[in-house]
Amino acid sequence: MPRSTPQHKQPAPPGHVWIDEAARLSGRSIETLYKDRQKQKRTGQCDGPRSVTLSRKAAWRIADIAAWLAEGDQDVDPQLLHDSRPAEPRLAA
Repeated sequence: MPRSTPQHKQPAPPGHVWIDEAARLSGRSIETLYKDRQKQKRTGQCDGPRSVTLSRKAAWRIADIAAWLAEGDQDVDPQLLHDSRPAEPRLAA
């Protein structure tokens, strides 16, 4: 079941965003960001932008989100893009 968006009474500190804004900026769902955060805690590796803990709350640095997005733009493998396309329908003979 998807998590609800946490309601924060205070704005995020300068240079940081809470999870709802991090999801909007990164294009990832809130649930995926939570899963990335758990993986980051367990293994030290993260598939998405890295999170930090501020006053016992999860936050994301805007610079980390921007760097993660820029990194993703550079590693596009043309073969992977080709293989991810759906099969084209066969033409009737």
